[in-house]
Amino acid sequence: MRSWSIYFFLFTILLMAGRVAFAQQIPGLSLVESIAADSDFLTADPLGNLYWTNREGLTKYEPAGKTYRHYSNPRYGNIHFVDASDPLNVLVYHRDFQHIVWLDRNLAEKQAPHSAAGILPGFPGAICSSAQGGFWVFVPHEMRLQLYNQSFRLQAQSLPFFEALPAFGEPAFITEADGRLYVSEPDAGIAVFDIFGNFIFLIERKEIERFQVQRNHIIWFTEKELIVFDFVLQEETVFLLTETKIRSGLVRGSRIWVQTGNEIRIYQAAGRLF
Repeated sequence: MRSWSIYFFLFTILLMAGRVAFAQQIPGLSLVESIAADSDFLTADPLGNLYWTNREGLTKYEPAGKTYRHYSNPRYGNIHFVDASDPLNVLVYHRDFQHIVWLDRNLAEKQAPHSAAGILPGFPGAICSSAQGGFWVFVPHEMRLQLYNQSFRLQAQSLPFFEALPAFGEPAFITEADGRLYVSEPDAGIAVFDIFGNFIFLIERKEIERFQVQRNHIIWFTEKELIVFDFVLQEETVFLLTETKIRSGLVRGSRIWVQTGNEIRIYQAAGRLF
């Protein structure tokens, strides 16, 4: 009897600490559409339009009109990253030649592509758009975050990571949300900065590369699950999915996009998941 009491006590402590998560089905989940897409990277804008990349370039799919748009610029090599958080100002990063391109809603270049080769040596991999009109980038040779405007003028920067975050190596992914910058280093956690590059706090969740941030929730996918972690309440929710080989995914409201093999599948839940 005593051993059961000990187990119950430990379970309660873990649950209060947010370390125990219950897997659950998503209520009323239904498949809306399947799109054939041989893609390396998937993202979406706030309007629900999808963007994916492969060796042929960037494709945008607008579900409302079932229309496709395409962008490619072979002179700058493959596309490494796309940030469509502003659908009127889509950031495209060609890492091989260190070129950054901004596209309009039709995926037309808004201005001549900018070369970052002389400003950002070291072929940085972690980059994202900023709501302030420019972009954040992690500069490997300085081991710090820097904010630039679209004219490549430095606006803000963090302290070197060996001072502010000595356990951090080069980040795998960065994203800006609600006036904060979230930086993932899978071996160390997710660091949160303000829009001036000041370190605020650390979310101690490791082995997470790409993710979304919505309010106080970190959202990511495994091969068969959608995981939502509330970093304020320290609570984790695991949703089971019908897919078993998920490469990446996105959530917005009650809509879920899942990339599997050569398809992108769009699902609709009965209501918001969180």
